[in-house]
Amino acid sequence: MRKRTLLMSATLLATGLTPWAAASAQAATGVPGDVNKDGYRDVVVAAPDATVAGHKKAGAVVVFYGTANGISSARRTVLTQNSPGVPGAAEAGDRFGAAVVVSDLDRNGYSDLVVGSPGEEVSGDIGGGSVTLVRGTASGLTQGKSVRDPWPATHDAYGRTLAVGVYHGANPVNDGKVSIAVGANDSEVTFMPADLSAQSGTGGIGIGFNPQHGIVALSPVDLPGTTGDRLIIHGRGVGDGGWGYDGTGDDPAAYLADPGGFDGGPLAAGTVSATGDLDGDGEPDLVIGHPEDPAQSPGTSLGGQVTVLYGAAVNGVPTRTQVITQNTPGVPDTAEAKDRFGASVAIGDTDKDGRADLVIGAPGENGGSGSVTVVRSTATTLDTARTWTQNSAGVPGASETGDAFGTAVRVLDTNKDGYADLVVGAPGENAGAGALWSLRGSAASVTATGAVSVSTGAAGLGAAGAARLGTVVTGP
Repeated sequence: MRKRTLLMSATLLATGLTPWAAASAQAATGVPGDVNKDGYRDVVVAAPDATVAGHKKAGAVVVFYGTANGISSARRTVLTQNSPGVPGAAEAGDRFGAAVVVSDLDRNGYSDLVVGSPGEEVSGDIGGGSVTLVRGTASGLTQGKSVRDPWPATHDAYGRTLAVGVYHGANPVNDGKVSIAVGANDSEVTFMPADLSAQSGTGGIGIGFNPQHGIVALSPVDLPGTTGDRLIIHGRGVGDGGWGYDGTGDDPAAYLADPGGFDGGPLAAGTVSATGDLDGDGEPDLVIGHPEDPAQSPGTSLGGQVTVLYGAAVNGVPTRTQVITQNTPGVPDTAEAKDRFGASVAIGDTDKDGRADLVIGAPGENGGSGSVTVVRSTATTLDTARTWTQNSAGVPGASETGDAFGTAVRVLDTNKDGYADLVVGAPGENAGAGALWSLRGSAASVTATGAVSVSTGAAGLGAAGAARLGTVVTGP
């Protein structure tokens, strides 16, 4: 494990960064994920391969605003690096939106966006990557700043994955304040202050992940009854400690960490994770998705699997564990190679019973047309399940090879009725243009009644080429 800190006061003063309101650990006001502060949660969707002003794969981010009727293509904002107030310019290969986090960083009731552009050329460094913070304000998303990369010479693809939290020990300046955790293609996580006027220090932590893969995903963990967060870090092994089996980075693992270091060994194998209270006991539980087949990652199940660690989000030691596959009794369908069950996971209370439900994406299902499974929870375990595809009754569209329905999933209440809604991305839809779906929550969990889909045209992306809308779907 490595840790390093770097003070950069003189350098940052020279860049002319203007102060933003200080971001502290105090509780955010308003509704989480509400970008325009109208009382509704909003959904942020990325199309990182969108063509912008003729520049292929420049990337775009679309904010769909929540309403009493859920999300609508009629109320949205499109952001690119050509948008007013956003730093830089749209260029081929930037992939603006490859990673996106939504959080009220300055605690003013307007949620802000943190956007990664891992393909950005920075000062002649092709593919060096950049991170942009776009602030939510009463006048819209028009104030942007760059989040500095303190070590550009040691990695590329800065901003390939992101997380926001309050991390103690992150650095001398930002200890106990809101930090932006940034992953690149090396083995370290960089913690930068969310208050960009305080970019005078930073810290990094690292472990022996393969430099060719580096950190593949970051997930914050909000711990109840504490003043700080932890981070789930997903990376690929190189043989260290016996958990990297062939030295090629083919064995993904998830670690619980904070800026002071890693808390013991890997929690479970997997490339994505989510936290929430599945059993209603007041403690956050951890879900880790591992979509790879045994041939790529021995120890996993055919077609992929999801591991539920009850209570593990608090101290890394689960009170009990449950593994779910497509062969688990009660889960529809059958596990098959390349289903990629567990490629995306999300947690939210779709039926308003006080316990969060689990959503699992399998974008490789049925020749890559994709599916999403919703598993309802009980007080003791996860219970009944239903699988949704574009061929399900009431769901707009039709399943086609390569749609990749379920690549990204999110569960959040967009119409303020108390039932969390299911939002699904299918970046392969329409030959890679991509699309988004929203299915309502109800007393019977997710329902197709009132379901909507949004294409790239309706999202305001126009002739954006193979934009891959729905690669990232986010919101608190």
